[in-house]
Amino acid sequence: MVKKFYALADEDYAALAEAIHGKLLRPCYFSGTVEVANVNGDTLRLTATLLLYRHLASDPSAYDAHDPIYDVAAVWWDFQCEDEEGIVEEDFDFDRLCNFLIEE
Repeated sequence: MVKKFYALADEDYAALAEAIHGKLLRPCYFSGTVEVANVNGDTLRLTATLLLYRHLASDPSAYDAHDPIYDVAAVWWDFQCEDEEGIVEEDFDFDRLCNFLIEE
C-alpha cells in the first residue's frame, strides 16, 4: 500500500489564515477549528488556540480589530489533512501559517 502525502501550498495556508480571521473571538484571540478544502478536495483541518499580537495602542486595553497583526503565538494547535480514505500525511508548518496571519 502506498502512503499518500500532501504538501501544503501557499494557497492552502492563505485559505486557513482567511478562515481564522473570519472566526476570531476577539481581536487578539482565536480558539476553535477551521476547515478548508485543498485543490484535491481533501479537508484541511486546524484546531488551535492562538494569541494574535496587534500593534500597541497608547492604551493596551484598546486593541482594535483593524490594527494589523504583527505576531502570532500558539497556546496549542493540531493539524490534519483528511481524504475519503482517512488521515493523509502532510508537511504543515505552523511558522509558514503565521506568515499568512501577520498583516504587516
